[in-house]
Amino acid sequence: MAPMNTNTAEELMNIFKDERNYRTDEIAEILRVDRSSVYRWIRDIGDPLPAFRTKENGQLRCSGKDLNLYLQKHKVRPEYE
Repeated sequence: MAPMNTNTAEELMNIFKDERNYRTDEIAEILRVDRSSVYRWIRDIGDPLPAFRTKENGQLRCSGKDLNLYLQKHKVRPEYE
């Protein structure tokens, strides 16, 4: 029998380091989604994933803290699935 995972749900949702900024391709790789999904989250008018550019017309970045908050806010509740 495999040992039980002792991580709490909150610890699992904090998969990004708060003090680091992530590129869209890094976010997509970590979350195992297509990069277009990350861009769609950023462009979402109603509830966008906060992002910034490193310089004019530079790469988009998201802070780890904002990513963790966004994921926590959009966590799926199994009873509604």
